[in-house]
Amino acid sequence: MSAPRGAGTTTATERGQSTLIGVVLLIGMVAAGSLGIFLIAGDAITGAEQQSEQERIEQAFVELSNSISSSAGSGDVSQSMELHAGDQGAIAHHDSATYKIWTQSYNGTNSNVVADGSIGTIEYEDADGTKIAYEGGAVFRETGRQTRVLSSPPIDYNHETSTLSFPVFGLTEDKTIDSGDISIKQTGVDREPTNYIQNDHVFVEIQSKYCRGWQQYFTEQAGDTTLQESCYGGENEDGTVKVRLGYDDIANAFSSGVAVPSEDNIDDKKDTFDDISAGKQYQPMDGTILQLTDNFENGSAERIDDTGTYSAGNYYADELTNPDLDFDLSDGDAILAVDGDVRIDSGGISVTNCRGGEGQLKIYVEGDFSMSKGAVEPSCGGAGDVETIQVYGMSTTGINFHSNPTFNGLIYAASDKDPADDGFDGWPVEGTSHRDDNYQVNFQGANEFKGALVVNSINVDSKLKGVDDVTPDDDAVIEPIPDGYAPVPQLTYLNLAEYRIEIKNN
Repeated sequence: MSAPRGAGTTTATERGQSTLIGVVLLIGMVAAGSLGIFLIAGDAITGAEQQSEQERIEQAFVELSNSISSSAGSGDVSQSMELHAGDQGAIAHHDSATYKIWTQSYNGTNSNVVADGSIGTIEYEDADGTKIAYEGGAVFRETGRQTRVLSSPPIDYNHETSTLSFPVFGLTEDKTIDSGDISIKQTGVDREPTNYIQNDHVFVEIQSKYCRGWQQYFTEQAGDTTLQESCYGGENEDGTVKVRLGYDDIANAFSSGVAVPSEDNIDDKKDTFDDISAGKQYQPMDGTILQLTDNFENGSAERIDDTGTYSAGNYYADELTNPDLDFDLSDGDAILAVDGDVRIDSGGISVTNCRGGEGQLKIYVEGDFSMSKGAVEPSCGGAGDVETIQVYGMSTTGINFHSNPTFNGLIYAASDKDPADDGFDGWPVEGTSHRDDNYQVNFQGANEFKGALVVNSINVDSKLKGVDDVTPDDDAVIEPIPDGYAPVPQLTYLNLAEYRIEIKNN
C-alpha cells in the first residue's frame, strides 16, 4: 500500500527548493561573514594608518624642536627643514602660554621677579582628538587628560658651576604652517643679565594648556625641583604649574628599602636587602641640621636629659647616651635635635599614642648614631608605622648597628663623602668596634631592622635578624625638612634668554 502524498515523502521539487534555500542561506552567511571581516580589517587598517601618521608627526615635531633650538644659536641665519604635519597642517600661536620666573629668600621674603612673558606653541590636532605640540622647546603628546613628554625642553643645570640656563622660545605671529619645506630664523633675543642668586630659591610658574606635560617634566627631574602647585589642583583651574628650583627633592627618598649613590657602595654579604635603589644622589641635610640644632640650642626648644616622658613639641639635647625616652604623640608631633652623638647600649627611644599611625617623631643628629642593644621603635599597639620614627643625619654622620639592637623607622643620612679621602674623619663611629672604615653604615650581629635607609654606603657582615625592607605607604606624609629650615639652594647663577623665532613655509 503506498503512502499518501505528503505523509513522510519528499518530492524532487521540494528537495530542489530545500537545496536552493540552503545555498542561498550559505551564500548569505558567507557574505555577512566576509562583510564583517572587511569591516574589521578596514578598522584595523585605518587605526594602523592613523597611528603611523601620528608617529611620523611626533618625529617631525621633535626635529622641529631641535631646529628651533639650533636656530637660536645661529643668529639671523635661516635654517630649513621638511615638516610633516598632515593634510591640515599645524597652527602656530605666539602667546598661547606664559611663564614667570622669580627669586625668593628661604624664609619667604625679598621676592624678586626676574623675567616673565609668553611662550610660543605649534600645535597639530588629529581627527581623534590627539594633540602633538611643540612649546617652549619641549614636545608633548596629549590624549584626553593624559600628556606625555616626547622631547624635554633645553633647560640645563650645571652642577659644577651651580648655574641654571633657561631659554624661552616665542613665535613672531599666529599662523597656519602647512606640511612641506619650512624656514626657521631667529629674529631677536632678549638676554637677562646673569643673576646671582645665592641663598635664594628660584620659582618657575608656567600657565599652559599643556600644563600636565610641564609638570611631568619638572617632577621627573629628580634633584633640582620641588613641585609647589600642581596643574588643575585645588582652585587652580587655568592650567598652572609652579615649581621651586635649587635643591634635591627628598620627599620621595624612601620609595625603596635602601637608596645609595652606586651599586658599588653596598656590600651585602648575606643578601639581606632586596629592595635597593642605586644611582640616586640625594642631597645632604647638613645646612638644615646645623641651623636646626643652633636654633633649638639657643632657646627655641626645651632641653631634655637622657631620661623622661615628653609630649608633642620641640626638644634639644647636647648628646644622648643610653637614653630612656618616650614621646607621647597624642597631642601632636615631636622634633628632637641632638648636637652631638646618639649612643644606645641600653634603654632606647619609644613613641606612644601614635594617633592611629599619624603621629611622628623626627630626630636630627649632628654627630653619629650607634646602637649595640636597646630599641628605637614605636610602642603604639600596632598603630605605629615605619614612618613614625625618622632619624636624619648629616653627610658626616656614621651609623653603626652591632650586637642585638632593634630599630623600626626611617634613616636619612645622604652623603657625597668618600671615607677613603684624605682628611675625612666623619666615619667610622668613634669608640665602636666591628666596623668597616670604608662604609658609612655598618651592620654586625643579630640586629633587628625594619625600615628604610638613604645613605652613602652600607656594609652588612652578618645576617640581620628579622630584617625587612619596608617603605612608607604611598599616602604617608614624609616631610624631612621642617618649615622654615629649607636648605640653601644648590644654585648660584641664573642665565635667562628669550628668543623670537619666525617660521614660514617656503
